[in-house]
Amino acid sequence: MRKETARYFWRRYLRLVCDGSASLQVDNPANHFVVGVKAGEYDEFPDEEYNELMEDYEQFYGIWKRKRQCAAGDVLLNALQMTKLNRRCCDGIADLLAECSAGSDYSSESEKEDRDALLRELSNACDWPEEEEEESEDHSPRAVYEYLCQRIHGQEAAKRAAAMILYNHMEGRRSTAVFCGPSGCGKSEIWRCLSKRYPKLIRFLDASRMSADGWKGSVHLRDAFDGVSETEIRKQGLIVVLDEADKACCETVMGNGGTNYSTLLQNSLLKMMDGDEITFGKEDGKPAISVDCSRVSVVLLGAFENLLRNKNDQTGGIGFGASARIEHDYSNTDISYDDLIMAGMRREVAGRINRIVSLRPLSVSDYRAILTGPVLDDLQAGGKYRVVIDDDSADRLSQQAAATGLGVRWMRSQVMNAMDDLMFSDPAAELYTVRISADPAGVSHGAAA
Repeated sequence: MRKETARYFWRRYLRLVCDGSASLQVDNPANHFVVGVKAGEYDEFPDEEYNELMEDYEQFYGIWKRKRQCAAGDVLLNALQMTKLNRRCCDGIADLLAECSAGSDYSSESEKEDRDALLRELSNACDWPEEEEEESEDHSPRAVYEYLCQRIHGQEAAKRAAAMILYNHMEGRRSTAVFCGPSGCGKSEIWRCLSKRYPKLIRFLDASRMSADGWKGSVHLRDAFDGVSETEIRKQGLIVVLDEADKACCETVMGNGGTNYSTLLQNSLLKMMDGDEITFGKEDGKPAISVDCSRVSVVLLGAFENLLRNKNDQTGGIGFGASARIEHDYSNTDISYDDLIMAGMRREVAGRINRIVSLRPLSVSDYRAILTGPVLDDLQAGGKYRVVIDDDSADRLSQQAAATGLGVRWMRSQVMNAMDDLMFSDPAAELYTVRISADPAGVSHGAAA
């Protein structure tokens, strides 16, 4: 049945049942189609459109058990018999029935019998899927921390903080946190790993492309809730992770007509941090929605380069007696709430942050361990070949990554470029040895064995 047509009829029959008119006989709407066919109303219809109407006709007749009339309550039960409901639908119907039944005490014996009979009919009518046994996963802080240690090198304090945020959230204690640190230090990778482990619990958004509700072609805050039902949010909550959040919260983004979209975005972010209900309007074909954020945690990730520039501008002086200038970076600086505000974050947003986590820059030895560990492991994950990198090349890449701040992603790109050259020459090799040249252009070379 076409959706809009079906919605019209089902709303009508549900209202009849809720109003106590479940036994009322209602006409089979397919009858109107039969009358129209006999009268020649559809003779000029294109074949495709006529076939769609025929499909609707058959479905209606099936639900009405091919009767001209049927009781409204029987129509709903017949429809349930023909419907394959997944677990999410079952949970939604169960929650709805629970909320409705909470308003009744079923004081009389006959009412209790009627209720039990209805529940039995519903159970028998639906082809309920078998319950899947859910694994009781250990989400203790120690277990989550150890999981991260297997995938993230260094940044012990940040991994512990992430483990506690996840644990508190799953125990019903929502959090708001900021993870700040230089590019390539692992702050995003920590939460990417956790989002792969808990895909239904964590939503990862690129805030550098984020704009306020209504600006087309961008990432919006409402995207965090796409595909997540109200029931899921009510049961387990949601952790919304905004990567590159400093671009959205600390930089002015002006639209046509002088609208500051950064301010509008932070207004919605404030409501989310407060656990309020947020209403998003219609947009790009999506309907308006309201989201209860009482079980939504928020994690902001960013390099906050403005923050360090501001601290350096305020440090030191010129002239006799001036103190020596200190060059602030993440290796010698702890970030405060005032630092976030001075960098451009609204005071109201900063005031709602429970925890600030500063990540230190990775050392040369850190980069080398990541290069020869996770980076090479990712490249040979398919198991079709092995990849090794010679010691001089590994040292050279690690030193460049640390000195320039280009980070792990840059190292991975260098190795992948070398791999492309090697595979072009010998795509069937079982072992590839990557060598990175020392020339200024950083051209990658390699050999296949």
